[in-house]
Amino acid sequence: MSPIKRLFIALAGALMVLTGLGATASASTSDITGNLVTVTSANHAEVIAESHERLVILDFGATWCPPCQRMKPVLERLAVEYNGRILVGMVDVDRSRDLSTKYNIRYLPTLVPIRNGAEYPSSRLIGYPGEAQLRAWIDRQLAKG
Repeated sequence: MSPIKRLFIALAGALMVLTGLGATASASTSDITGNLVTVTSANHAEVIAESHERLVILDFGATWCPPCQRMKPVLERLAVEYNGRILVGMVDVDRSRDLSTKYNIRYLPTLVPIRNGAEYPSSRLIGYPGEAQLRAWIDRQLAKG
């Protein structure tokens, strides 16, 4: 896929997330070729399978969570900037309680890095530390392979 097409898909996905159009739709394989996807129990396995190709970051958040809402546009922009090296999976804890339970989410926002089908041990990011620290955290996760 050409870089222009990837960018277009990523921007369209970000627009859908920002406007709420993609909030209830389940993602298909074509959605996962971008950099951002809404994760539900319906497509969770497909998203985790993508972690064999690149780093998947599950972003557990909620619409009523101020730190989640501050981090969301930054994370969406970084997903595009990392140009296919990461896939950010947005998980709405109110709509996907089963995934929140599966990952034992206690605080919001929580970022969970997944690679090769498994969570990196002791690597979660809880809270929004600001863009510079978020970027540094992503770089550390990528460095783990």
